[in-house]
Amino acid sequence: MIIFSGDFDKAMAALTLANGAAGNGMEVKIFFTFWGINLLRRKIIYSNQPLENLFKLMMPISPERIGLSKMNFLGIGPWLMKKLIRQKDGQTAMDLFQMAQERNVQFIACEASLKLLGIQPEELIEYHNLEIAGVDKFLENATQSQISLFI
Repeated sequence: MIIFSGDFDKAMAALTLANGAAGNGMEVKIFFTFWGINLLRRKIIYSNQPLENLFKLMMPISPERIGLSKMNFLGIGPWLMKKLIRQKDGQTAMDLFQMAQERNVQFIACEASLKLLGIQPEELIEYHNLEIAGVDKFLENATQSQISLFI
């Protein structure tokens, strides 16, 4: 699976599918690229590159702080969505993200995206099943897979 988007609703869909597959005994690998890489971020380490630092400040950190693709309403949308999810006894993006880790879903951070956005490996979550790799790793996994998804 490729997670290209860092939007709350798209992350929810991807993580729901990943957890469903892992819960049914399937091996799941998620390749996080471009805005999807924000789901893997846990902190900011500033560099001497002002443009990189600006991007880092503007991008959300973790599934806890991502916005909706529609009806974000300056950040109120995700808050309302989380409230609705809790009222319905559902799971938030963060809940699904943690469940994916518990189910040993492999996370692969796109090396080119990290480089482009100036994100250091030390800025990513600490997870035993996290790898930094290039698109060749995704292609290798995709050719061996029965299903490939792009979200």
